[in-house]
Amino acid sequence: MSIEACAKIVRAGDPDRYLSAMTAPDVARDRLLVLYAFNLEIARVPWITNEEMIAEMRLQWWLDTIVRIYEGKGSEHEVASQLAKVIEAGNLPQTLFEEMVNARRFDIYREGHSGLSEFNTYIDATSGNLMRLAAMSLDADDVACVTDFGFAAGVANLWRALPKLYAKGRHPVPVAGALDRNAVAGGEVPDNLAEALLEITANARQKLASSRRSRGQIPKAAAPAVLAGWQAGVPLAMVQRQPYEILRQPFESSEFKRRFSLLWRNSTGWW
Repeated sequence: MSIEACAKIVRAGDPDRYLSAMTAPDVARDRLLVLYAFNLEIARVPWITNEEMIAEMRLQWWLDTIVRIYEGKGSEHEVASQLAKVIEAGNLPQTLFEEMVNARRFDIYREGHSGLSEFNTYIDATSGNLMRLAAMSLDADDVACVTDFGFAAGVANLWRALPKLYAKGRHPVPVAGALDRNAVAGGEVPDNLAEALLEITANARQKLASSRRSRGQIPKAAAPAVLAGWQAGVPLAMVQRQPYEILRQPFESSEFKRRFSLLWRNSTGWW
C-alpha cells in the first residue's frame, strides 16, 4: 500500500493529526502518516461491529501481525506492510505497539474503568504511546515530556468525544459511586461525574504545562510528532471552567482558528 493511501485514511479519519503531519518534511511526514493510520485501524475496531468476539479477534489479528513484523515476516495488509518499514527505520519498540492494541479492548465493552489508575493506564497506552512512537520515529529520545504531552492530548480528545461515547452507551470516565445514566443520556452531568472530570482535567493540565516547560528536550526534527496535540489546551480549559456543560457545549474550533493555531505553533515551536 502506498503512503498516499495511508494519508487518505488519516485525512478522512483523523483530520487534526493529518494536518499536523503535513507540517513535517517528506520522510517524517510519511512515517507519521503510517503510524496514525495504524492507530486508526485499531481504534475503530470496536466500532465497526456489534459482535464483541469479532472485535476481539480483529485486535488479536493485529497483535499477531505485530509479532510477525518483529520476526521479520512480511505482511500484505495495506497498513501493516508500511508499518513494518517504519518500525525497521526507527527501531521502534514492540511493547508500545502491543500495549496500544491491548488497550483498545476496553472500547469493545460497555463497562467503565474500575478506577482512576486503570483510566490513566488506558490514556497512556493509547494517546501516550502513539506520541512516543511518533517522536521516536523522528529520532527523538523516549523522554517523559512526550508521554505527558500525549496523555494531556488524549484526555482532551476524549473530552471532545464524550457526548458521542455516552450516546453509544459507553462510560469511559471512572466515577465514585453509581452514575446516573439517564441524566447523562439527557446531556446532564451528575455531581460525581463533574468531580471526576475536574480531577482528571487538573492532572492533564499539570502534565501539559510540565511537558511544555520541557520542550527543549525534544529535537526540532521531532517537533511534528508532538504538534499533533496542538489543540489540547482548549478542551481542558473549557472543562476546568464549566464541567457541567461538557455534554452540551461544542469543543470544535472553526477551521480557520484550527489552521491558524497550528501554523502559529509550528512556526514558533511553542507546541
